[in-house]
Amino acid sequence: MLETAFAQLRFAASLVLGIPFSARSLDRLVDGLLATQHEFGAIGAAGADLLTGPVLDEETRRAMQTRRFRAQAVRAARETTYYEHLFERLGIDPARLRDEDIQRIPPTSKEALRDDPDAFVCRTAQPCFRTTTTGTTGRPTSVCFSQYELRTFVALEAINFLMHHQIGPEDIALISSSARATLGNTCFAGACARIGAQVSMGGLIEPADTLALLAEPRRLAGKKPRVSVLSIYPSYLGELVTCGLQLGYQPSDFGVERIFSGGEIVTAGLKARSRQLFGEVRFVEGYGMTEPWPFGATLCPDGHLHFEPAHGLLELLDLETGAPAQPGAPGRIVATPFPPFRETTIILRYDTQDVVAPIAEPLACALHHLPATTNLQGKLRLAVRHDAGWIFPRDVLEALEAVDAVPLPARCGFWAVPGGVAVEVVTDSAIAMRRMIEQSLEARGVPVRELHLVDDRRQLRCPLPLRCDLREISFSHPAAPAPIEVTRSLVS
Repeated sequence: MLETAFAQLRFAASLVLGIPFSARSLDRLVDGLLATQHEFGAIGAAGADLLTGPVLDEETRRAMQTRRFRAQAVRAARETTYYEHLFERLGIDPARLRDEDIQRIPPTSKEALRDDPDAFVCRTAQPCFRTTTTGTTGRPTSVCFSQYELRTFVALEAINFLMHHQIGPEDIALISSSARATLGNTCFAGACARIGAQVSMGGLIEPADTLALLAEPRRLAGKKPRVSVLSIYPSYLGELVTCGLQLGYQPSDFGVERIFSGGEIVTAGLKARSRQLFGEVRFVEGYGMTEPWPFGATLCPDGHLHFEPAHGLLELLDLETGAPAQPGAPGRIVATPFPPFRETTIILRYDTQDVVAPIAEPLACALHHLPATTNLQGKLRLAVRHDAGWIFPRDVLEALEAVDAVPLPARCGFWAVPGGVAVEVVTDSAIAMRRMIEQSLEARGVPVRELHLVDDRRQLRCPLPLRCDLREISFSHPAAPAPIEVTRSLVS
């Protein structure tokens, strides 16, 4: 146990100092945590805090992040085509970057990375894996990673699962996400396997088939009797809930204890209705995306997204001016992942187009020492600017999925009209539920001026894209061919 504690301290120090750590040392730390947990039971919160590094005051944190950003910028200018040309054009020496100089570097757009991903790969790197985004909101973007990075990501995820009691060796996990989400699936499955949990890839198949997998009794020594951990997109979870309740499933039919859900908006209504089907499950949420991986955020019980400053630099830019967003005003996340987590594809000031807001009031939550924002509001390209401000996907989805008459996932769209927005939604009870839906939208601050209720999603004019529609088809036999009429001319 003492050796494990020293390993934790060394790892925490390397986070702050930016010292590379070997994948083997992380493997030993995972082994130590497993042994400690087996012998002494659950690891306390104090042990988990060691893995986030020491608490830094604002001045020290800013100095550390500037130094780490500068080191990454020097390597980017020296070893990548994109940033070599960018710094030459700007006339900036990355070795002399100060904190106030960072904003002189224009944000890296998704289009730049998508159109020429190899221009961001270091010449001395050894890329072994090229992953892509799922393409839910546009053409997929590619990012390359090395074997070292992949091993590190898996080990870090395993450590996080163990420290926060999210997955143990006795668990059975099911991944219900797109097979194209190779990075997230690889890291999640690898971490489960590293811990000793059993994991399987379910994919985005018909909801009834996934429900059958979740209800299937298991008889494996040392494992739980049913799937206990589910990794899933919110929209596909909504399909499971709607289908499961229609088929008459009850919580006693399942053994799901924890649901890892991300990649889309997780609403309070989705959680509430999920518990009708699965019982008192624990939701594990956060923020992450392929391009700046593994830089992301943890969602605390108070609903804040907290970012580990040793993993990367978080900037929030005003949606219209591009200046730093003011507390309480919406801003888009601009992220720079730091070494030693990223050594292959380098991105500086990557514009994620994900909208959050800085938090104005002092934090009182358990993670108050970490930089924080509000929860994710959605992609900027899916938001709408109306006469009095902005409406984001979360505003509309939270309102709609709180109404039981709206089937999960809420299939909807919205656009600006004079005085506010128009909202469209698929619902089974168009007339009786109109006022209830209007009231729910108004309670969320949505200035709805038109409400269009339809009974078929094909009638939607401007539907929000949902990841559950990245549907995978299982094998099917070809239909029998139509009989061929043989004429005399064919046989003569």
